[in-house]
Amino acid sequence: MTGKEPSPAPYLATSFRDVDRSGDTTAHTKCLDMISDIPFYREVKEESFRIIAGTDPDLVLDAGCGAGSDLCTLAGILPAKSRVVGLDASASLLATAAGRTLPLRDRCSLVRGDLLHIPFGSGTFSACRIDRVLQHIHDPAQVIRELVRVIRPGGILVAFDNDWDTLSISLNDMTASVGIARFWSDSFASGRIGKDLAGIFRDAGLTEICVEKKTLTLTDLTVAEKLFDIPAMLERVTHAGISSENETAAIRKDLAERAGNGTFTSGYTAYFVWGRKPE
Repeated sequence: MTGKEPSPAPYLATSFRDVDRSGDTTAHTKCLDMISDIPFYREVKEESFRIIAGTDPDLVLDAGCGAGSDLCTLAGILPAKSRVVGLDASASLLATAAGRTLPLRDRCSLVRGDLLHIPFGSGTFSACRIDRVLQHIHDPAQVIRELVRVIRPGGILVAFDNDWDTLSISLNDMTASVGIARFWSDSFASGRIGKDLAGIFRDAGLTEICVEKKTLTLTDLTVAEKLFDIPAMLERVTHAGISSENETAAIRKDLAERAGNGTFTSGYTAYFVWGRKPE
């Protein structure tokens, strides 16, 4: 690299930290929708909805609600008395969420705000959920403390997030595979947060903590390229000097061949955690 070449465009591992300044807010909505359509994530979401609905809550916070698709689903599952508040830092994502939740405006409301300083009083909500948001925040423990603060005694917090240290992508060159996975994990503000969630829950004072490991396996390169933003990741790995242009070209060829002969695999482990605020 000469140092004079332009930097690659931002990619999803970093740009979710500030969607409104990313330059392509539509890409984030498409990404969130794509993830919601993958059975692995859809099943985790549905499990979180069932846990929350089982507590018979009257007011629920969806922290980092994004484009609002989960708000609509959650409102449809909760008891008729329940109301849902979506909180997000992105004005553009909230605008999309506003359109999607319009038919449910009597049950859903939206608030723009910072998860590090949640704009609600202590003990406001019966339950809170946060789904794959903490990976984009440098101080996830502070977010958990804030979520615990706004939950009423006896209320629950449900969280799901990734441990990107476990990411694997099948390649002939194992060194390249490990290097790419490490680069991806390090690109996130808190790429290893999943395995730390239970400890953070305990430190924040929650009890009755339950932990489930969730493992995703993908054999479809097209889906993996979208989920892990592989084209942009390879561009950035090359730009950073971790991989030469020839090595990156070999990786692309390897991936294409594996997709063609049915030997491509990738995956990682995430953690689904929930706990209760003591009475």
